[in-house]
Amino acid sequence: MDAIDFIKEVETKYDVESIKVKDMEVWPFLRIAYYFAYGDKYSSYIEQQKKTSFWTKIKRVKNVFYGFWNLFKKYDYLLFSDVLEIRWMNGRYVNKLAEFLISELGRKKVLLIENPAGGSHFERSKLSTKNTISLDFFLVFRYSPLLKRRVIINNETILREINRKYDLDINYRILISRFIRYKDLFRLFFRMYKPRLVFISDYYNFIHQAAIHTAKKLGIRTIELQHGIINDKHPAYNVFIKVDKSFFPDYLFSFGNYVKNVFDDNSYFIKKDNILPIGSMYIDYINNEYKASEETIKMFSNLRKKYKRIVAVSSQETMENKLIDFLKKSASLSKHVLYIFVPRKVNRDYSNAIFPENIIILKDLDVYQIVKESNFHATVYSTCALEAPALGVPNILINIDGMARKCYSDLLLNRDVTRFVDTEKEFVDVILNWHTRMKKEIMNLHNVFYNQNHKESLRQALEIIGK
Repeated sequence: MDAIDFIKEVETKYDVESIKVKDMEVWPFLRIAYYFAYGDKYSSYIEQQKKTSFWTKIKRVKNVFYGFWNLFKKYDYLLFSDVLEIRWMNGRYVNKLAEFLISELGRKKVLLIENPAGGSHFERSKLSTKNTISLDFFLVFRYSPLLKRRVIINNETILREINRKYDLDINYRILISRFIRYKDLFRLFFRMYKPRLVFISDYYNFIHQAAIHTAKKLGIRTIELQHGIINDKHPAYNVFIKVDKSFFPDYLFSFGNYVKNVFDDNSYFIKKDNILPIGSMYIDYINNEYKASEETIKMFSNLRKKYKRIVAVSSQETMENKLIDFLKKSASLSKHVLYIFVPRKVNRDYSNAIFPENIIILKDLDVYQIVKESNFHATVYSTCALEAPALGVPNILINIDGMARKCYSDLLLNRDVTRFVDTEKEFVDVILNWHTRMKKEIMNLHNVFYNQNHKESLRQALEIIGK
């Protein structure tokens, strides 16, 4: 049974909405952990169950002081995001989802609360948004004995039965206890700052969901900024029963109009009218403002002389080893194709990896800058499959373990924009023989997925919600 079918079966078979701690439903934030545990695809999403080592805790304590003095200011808006959204642009680090949003709201009025994925933040002196603190501020203070609560779970037997029935080992009691601690912290924080709006880059992040729930209970409107794929296979956006909506955002600022088609008029997640397409600041920047350095221009000019086709390959941690094996076999089939492999984590050490000459890694350029210079973009199921055509570059999706078709076969239907392959030979044949359309044509064919003119679309969205 597929993982999305699993979550549907659980939600329709068991009375999960009746599982409560006092009057708070717990299934709306547990469901993601159950989905990923069952599918065993994204173990990082259930890392909350795992005990953090003592030394890791000590190392991350220092993040409490990152931007510490920013806590002593008044803000009208709070923005939760993470360092994975940071890009170098015009001599500074910017958040690619929210740079123009922050500017439009007023830089002095916005506090950015940043999750240091991997444990580290960027140098503060080079940040575009100076009013930034670390999410670790909340992670560290959750250990305060003042936040300790006795957890009594009503209808706990349902969670036990789900664990038993599906052979899962989810420590739901730890997850519930931590969620309540985060909720207590955010209640104090929001009452102190009294923000008008709370923006969040991915609502289903465990801590972010606690922030959303707390904000909505205090009457503060919440807005999610789309950061990745949203489709009918994603568990966070496909809810099969009526649950407490205070765990979900009030509004969703999406990349494009296609997201509205994911939800019907009776969606248990969000109203279609509350989905507001705003495009992407960074996609607009790469299309309209970004100028490659002379060194980059020369490098790609030389690569084009040496190879017939250049393919930018965006990776995912969960598929990386299988994807690398696939690329190595593909590279051996034709020396006329260059593959530029873009890791999910650029700081990972690949010095021990043995790549053939026609597979390289360029760590000084981000995936968007590389895609723009390439003939094709390839991936298994990275969100770049939505982004590359918005840059005028067609997709070739590699169907390893059926994941490419699972995520995109019902979404990316235009064969002038996206094609799926199952084998290395098929992959290389498509690369060498696909006569693609012009960049502008590809962008126009793909415009339902990405609104152009992000600034104007964002301003309209902010008017609708009443900033």
